[in-house]
Amino acid sequence: MAFQPPRLGPGAIYLRSLDGLFRSNADLIPVAEIEPQTLSTKPTAPGSVPRSSPAERRMLASYPQRFLTHGVGYPIGGLVCDHHLHIEEFRKWNEELSCPWTSEHLSILHIEGANGPATCGFLMPPLQTDAQVELAAGNIKNRAAALQKPFAFETGVNYFAPRAFEMHDGDFFAAIAEAADSGIILDLTNLWVNHKNGRADIHEVLEKLPLHRVWEMHLAGIEFAHGHWLDAHSGALDPDLISIARETIARLPSLGAIIFEVAPDRVASFGEAAFLRQLETLHSLWKPSPTPSPEQWERFLTDPQHRGLELRPEDQRSFTLYSILTNSFRAGAIAELLENTTRLLLLALGEPELRALVDRYLAATTPGTFPTDEVLNFRRYLEANPLPVPGLKDLLNFEATLIESAADNRTVRITLTKDIDAVLKDIAESRLPDASSDRPAAVLEIGVDPLPFIRVPEFSTAK
Repeated sequence: MAFQPPRLGPGAIYLRSLDGLFRSNADLIPVAEIEPQTLSTKPTAPGSVPRSSPAERRMLASYPQRFLTHGVGYPIGGLVCDHHLHIEEFRKWNEELSCPWTSEHLSILHIEGANGPATCGFLMPPLQTDAQVELAAGNIKNRAAALQKPFAFETGVNYFAPRAFEMHDGDFFAAIAEAADSGIILDLTNLWVNHKNGRADIHEVLEKLPLHRVWEMHLAGIEFAHGHWLDAHSGALDPDLISIARETIARLPSLGAIIFEVAPDRVASFGEAAFLRQLETLHSLWKPSPTPSPEQWERFLTDPQHRGLELRPEDQRSFTLYSILTNSFRAGAIAELLENTTRLLLLALGEPELRALVDRYLAATTPGTFPTDEVLNFRRYLEANPLPVPGLKDLLNFEATLIESAADNRTVRITLTKDIDAVLKDIAESRLPDASSDRPAAVLEIGVDPLPFIRVPEFSTAK
């Protein structure tokens, strides 16, 4: 495949109803894709071919956009495939608008009936077999030769469930492109609809495609109707599809254009402002931000609103997940290392209020690097926000000091006014400590030498 498409940029299917928008927004719509059949009139006589207005072609040729042509009436997937009657008219569009390449659907529109070719009424999918690969590849070669223009076919939507003998969607598209030595119009919306309808996983299809043959990408809005997701060209792009497009575009070395599609009957309800917003999205896909530096990434992790990196909807979900995981780790460290303090709080407060307390602590403090840091931070938080729970002050001080002395490998003195053994016995029997566990203030030494110890210091006096 010698042809290398020029990088034209983002654009949209041209609609007469949006003509003023195209003329006045060339910076936002640098590419206009023309569907000649939609701008043509077919005479009523049998065997006649559509014809377009030379004046309209000249008018469009004066516009600031670069142009591409895309066929919608003579697909290359079937046995009935015209390479003669409509070619002269189609070639005029290519020549007068200086189109670098052209394309058509990999579909079936006409079949041979009893009285000659009859239309199916809708673009139908071909059967995905070796014989069909050979047929489509031959049609592509003949069409490219007739138009004398580099040619690409569009990956199609298929509302049929796959049959056991059919090729995988990705293998089918790849086989045709290789056999025909052609380009591919990657209609990512079609693949996304197939995916959502359960036909073929979009990621598997993309992995099988010869991505260096993708010259153009089509994107459009979808909707759910009649029990299926439909490639309805209905308006705004699906956020999940935008994410897939962003990832895919980075892998397309020959991409020449990204085209937004909206159906003529949806334009009025969609609105011009919304249409232009979709083009802004295409620009963000076409010219992604430079790869952020490690410093920018770390600023983004601590401040998602940092302008160095786009905060995508899926990033919001990821940050939420990481927040949940972080809080789970922090709460788990407290529950594990302050086991008895946690059980005392549970007895005194109940589970809902204990969870609320931990949530308040997590929101008010930054995470510790190690579980021991989290324990000591929690002690400081409760000291600053005391609770009227019997025995809490002494038990928390005792358990936290065990952690502190081990972490610092030093001996720490604490003063207690509760008999810790009695407090632990009360908790084990699911009751709150009472005055029976009170004791005169006493000093304990807690340390490691080399094993952990708890002892009464010699000649100690309570202060």
